[in-house]
Amino acid sequence: MHKTVLFAALMLGVIPASSADREKSETRIYPADSIGTIDANNPHFVLEKDGRILPTDSIGTKIGDSKKQYRIIGDSVHETDAIGTVRQDSSRRIK
Repeated sequence: MHKTVLFAALMLGVIPASSADREKSETRIYPADSIGTIDANNPHFVLEKDGRILPTDSIGTKIGDSKKQYRIIGDSVHETDAIGTVRQDSSRRIK
């Protein structure tokens, strides 16, 4: 009985920590209109910790095999392929 209670208490402590670590590794970017109202029903993007920008569908699932992927390197945005290889010929400066 004590082992079951100890296991349940341990799992309750581990589950929130693992989801908190996942949330720190990515930032969600939602589209907004001219007055700043966020439309969460439209597809949005995920900015990962390594600089990759991945599109998502309307429910938030990452579309990893999408052709429109980008990576932020320094102060420029580079287009990448589905596996994350940067195409050096297609960079755009951002400020």
